[in-house]
Amino acid sequence: MDYALLIHASEARFATQTPGDQAAIFGAYMQYTKEIAATGKTQPGAALMPTSTATCLRVRHGKVMLSDGPFAETKEQLGGFYVFSTEELEEALSWAAKIPDAHGGSIEVRPTPSFAGAPPYPPTAAKPTDATKEYMLLIYEDEALWTRMSEAERSATFGRYFGVSAEMRKAGVFIDGSALSSVREAKTVRMRDGKRLVSDGPFAETKEQLGGYYRIWARDLDQAAAFAKLIPAAETGTIEIRPVMDTSQPPA
Repeated sequence: MDYALLIHASEARFATQTPGDQAAIFGAYMQYTKEIAATGKTQPGAALMPTSTATCLRVRHGKVMLSDGPFAETKEQLGGFYVFSTEELEEALSWAAKIPDAHGGSIEVRPTPSFAGAPPYPPTAAKPTDATKEYMLLIYEDEALWTRMSEAERSATFGRYFGVSAEMRKAGVFIDGSALSSVREAKTVRMRDGKRLVSDGPFAETKEQLGGYYRIWARDLDQAAAFAKLIPAAETGTIEIRPVMDTSQPPA
């Protein structure tokens, strides 16, 4: 089983810290990344640029609508994630508690399901020569919509998602992607005063829930949005487009 360890922390708190404090946090994440990678149980993860760089896309009646900012205003913002593979939920919770932002923030632990019936995809091409950035396409939608679908409707929707994945791979922009299990299966981990606190459910109650993501190459926001509008949830929910942060260098 793969688990997404979703990192939610206050961007405002980070902005008030000194450069030295910020460098210390960066160093702590670099060390954590090294340690979790050494387990051999990690899948691709990412750090995200601040929500001030976010663009939300919705498609309504065939019309694409773009707005600046994240899909929802929350006290803590999604800043990145790790993906950890284990058959033991306790092991995933243990690694979530070690993430630096578990102190002061919230780590939402969500299983990532695998879907049978996915078609064979074309091989992913090399990074496009005109690609300049990596983007996360974060898929937010009301989970209740899925419960009201018939089996045939769900199957057709899955087919559309498989088609989007195939098109991204064919275009050579696909890097990674995954669905997330229902928020009913989520656990939220916090470290407070040296104690690990685990609660059922997501870090925050919102009208639309994060249901999955794509990570793609793009030459600019316009190209990222062109792929985002193909995602079925764009028609009923919100696709938040966020640039991926370059973590090869400490913050300036």
